[in-house]
Amino acid sequence: DAALRVPVKNAVNYGIPVVIIDSGLKSEDYTSFVATDNYIGGRKGGRRLAEILGGKGKVIMLRYQEGSASTMKREQGFLDVLQEDYPEIEVVSANQYGGATTESAYIASENLLSPLRKPDGGLTVDGIFCPNESTAFAMLRALEDSGLAGKVKYVGFDSSDRLVLALRKGYIQGLVLQDPINMGYLGVKTIVAHLRGEKVEKQIDTGSSMATTENMDDPKIKNLLEPDFKKWLNE
Repeated sequence: DAALRVPVKNAVNYGIPVVIIDSGLKSEDYTSFVATDNYIGGRKGGRRLAEILGGKGKVIMLRYQEGSASTMKREQGFLDVLQEDYPEIEVVSANQYGGATTESAYIASENLLSPLRKPDGGLTVDGIFCPNESTAFAMLRALEDSGLAGKVKYVGFDSSDRLVLALRKGYIQGLVLQDPINMGYLGVKTIVAHLRGEKVEKQIDTGSSMATTENMDDPKIKNLLEPDFKKWLNE
């Protein structure tokens, strides 16, 4: 959220308009910001986890990486909705970071789960939330390798083939989904509209949805879980 401020400012100073897509920037120099409302997405994740826990229990969250604006907002949304609406849910850990890669997130997941294991093989917590695809997949791997998949309520963010399969198996009870195709589409439309002299919004929310085992075959959700890229790439 800070590293690209100078390049964007330089571009704007040279008369080149910039549209930011997906992840926020600590700057007002851009023409428009086209993205998921990540804070709302995080709240959806928190609400889903709270609902399947019956509004009580102990939960943990594995963060992504410091400085990533989108995931930081998801994490805050998750924590805020639990604090505001679910006083009987205790957040046991929310200060561990998975890091930029799946492998670093896997190690962090193992380290996070290790002290929470009970002698009978279960966990001392009831629910888990991860705020992006790499942490969600890494945590899934750690749960599967420990024989814990399906034994703890689990909500993630974004999708991949392995996460979709885990959702169908019941290892994951919810995935907050973005609409990346629409994000790219609106990003291009926005910059073209600006170049044509049309007024554009400073911020455009591309929306988010919650996928569950129950609704994952509904056409809208299925298209977000498994988008047909070939249609757009002319393959």
